[in-house]
Amino acid sequence: MINIIVMGHGGYAEGIRKNLEMLSGVPQQMHFLDLTEEGLPQLEEKLNALLDTLGDQEILYACDLLGASPFRVAALKCMMSPQKQVLVTGLNTMAYVELALPDPELSLHELADRAVNTTKESVTKFTLPEET
Repeated sequence: MINIIVMGHGGYAEGIRKNLEMLSGVPQQMHFLDLTEEGLPQLEEKLNALLDTLGDQEILYACDLLGASPFRVAALKCMMSPQKQVLVTGLNTMAYVELALPDPELSLHELADRAVNTTKESVTKFTLPEET
């Protein structure tokens, strides 16, 4: 089973969790960690505790902002275990819904690619039809 850890600033991860509760439900393999005013050491502590409970399972990190603190924390973890941990960033709600309803046939890297592609494909601009 691939575990998904959503990380972000403030209430980002908790907001994604609440959003998923309303849209699709939150699967057992999704986990949510926010960087709060407690600070970065506490986020790292919470992540380490979560990783200890998950053992040697595959992890897909989904972070809010490229290069920001939660991203850097996840990136360091991925560098230590690149075959079992992957990091994506900047996902939208459509991608999170797909992650909440994963295809068990997908590998860790295929799941990450699917989430990124879903975000790219679902971003659009609404335009009114041309008046004739």
